[in-house]
Amino acid sequence: MKKTPPLAIVLAFIVVGIPLSWGLYRSIKNSLPLFTGGAAAAPAAPPAAK
Repeated sequence: MKKTPPLAIVLAFIVVGIPLSWGLYRSIKNSLPLFTGGAAAAPAAPPAAK
């Protein structure tokens, strides 16, 4: 049985870990208003035409 090279294991963790961390960060950031009672930032409405 061949042993997996340590570099391959590190690269696999990086390839999986970076997107996973980013998604977790975004999820927590977007859900904070639910738990803090604040309103989520709504997109700015375009100015009314006159």
